[in-house]
Amino acid sequence: MKTENPWLHRYAILVALFALLAIVTGAIVTSLERPIAVTPAAPAIDPAFEFWHHMAGGAVVVLMLILALALRGPLGWIGLGAGILDGVLGAKAITNALPELSGILHALLAQTFFGCIVAVAVMASASWKHGPQPIEDTWRPSMRSLAIAVPAIVLLQTTLGAAYRYRAIGVIWHILDAMIVLLLILIVAVFLIRQFPQHPTLRPASVALAVITSVQVMLGFTTFMMLILFPETSLAVVITSVLHVATGALTFGAGLALAILMRYNAVPVNRRSLTEK
Repeated sequence: MKTENPWLHRYAILVALFALLAIVTGAIVTSLERPIAVTPAAPAIDPAFEFWHHMAGGAVVVLMLILALALRGPLGWIGLGAGILDGVLGAKAITNALPELSGILHALLAQTFFGCIVAVAVMASASWKHGPQPIEDTWRPSMRSLAIAVPAIVLLQTTLGAAYRYRAIGVIWHILDAMIVLLLILIVAVFLIRQFPQHPTLRPASVALAVITSVQVMLGFTTFMMLILFPETSLAVVITSVLHVATGALTFGAGLALAILMRYNAVPVNRRSLTEK
């Protein structure tokens, strides 16, 4: 992927911000429309929230189309396809017919769409253009493998969270996977920060991932406590739930960015060959 134009990087960041806005407005709609324990007294959602969610979603698909045309590569078209399919799944006719399945897939595709845009932004950055600054990956399991596992398990966590929201599973699976996500990210991020404190891309990416994940875990705990203390459509619960969803997307984006940078910079080294030298 050619990255001579710095405006491509800036535009990709703009598209990512719009995608995050669409995710946030979608989280507001979900929090108000489908509380975890639906009761007959649950209030009807304000049509204005749905309007702005659809507007944000439509805008980001149009922006993604322009980005895909500028890239002329498969990544942009994959992202555009995910965005269009996500919009279809978010249509009222689909959500009314298949509320649980469409809701879970809608959340999964939204994260995939956001991840494609983050990947484009990373690969269009100036640091990527200047080439890798290699590090030797001599560890077992390899740090490249662990870093690549981070966005995969975060995406699973997002899916489990959506499944819990739509009452397809219990909250225990979401909590258990959250512990695994936190442990894996701490292992990868802390190790990279300590081992490569001067690396220009891996260290800041690791710090960002560790900070965002810490905030995400705190918001998850806060949301759980708010659900115990307040009604599910109360302002306090809606705010913490929406922030939890937003930082979940940022966690996935930060994890994906770190995985891409690790794959770009880390050079696999055969440990046996090292011992033979």
